[in-house]
Amino acid sequence: MDDQFTKYSKLYVLIFLLFLSVPVTLGLIVAAFYGISKLVSSSVADIIFGLGVVTLAPALFSAVYVIFLKEQKSHPVAWVRILSKIFFVAGIGVSLFVLVTDMIKFFTRFNTDIAGYNCFTLSYLAANVGGLFLIAIIQAFSTNKEVDWMDRKR
Repeated sequence: MDDQFTKYSKLYVLIFLLFLSVPVTLGLIVAAFYGISKLVSSSVADIIFGLGVVTLAPALFSAVYVIFLKEQKSHPVAWVRILSKIFFVAGIGVSLFVLVTDMIKFFTRFNTDIAGYNCFTLSYLAANVGGLFLIAIIQAFSTNKEVDWMDRKR
């Protein structure tokens, strides 16, 4: 049997590799789209790649909001449920608005620079991530403390 140091070292390495695999996988997907776009080198492939890049952030945030909106219905504190619902519905609305405005920009002026699209502005990305983090903190502090596994056996 492994000693505690080896066991926890393996666990820390696995957790680190798990968190490292997410950005690496996303980078490989984007690189694959970019490579396919350059390999095919046609306007159709460029449009598909551009649509994928422009719709990625609003689609991802909208999906997160929909999932959290369904999950927050069982929260024990009523005002936190209402606050969360308002934030999640507003987040879905803003993501849809950003998606529609970026699609209009994409099809009227095919811009190859991502700085021209609203979904890559610092305010949009920071507001989404910060808002989700803030709601998670509020929900965590308003939830009853979970019973420790040692206390469950007693």
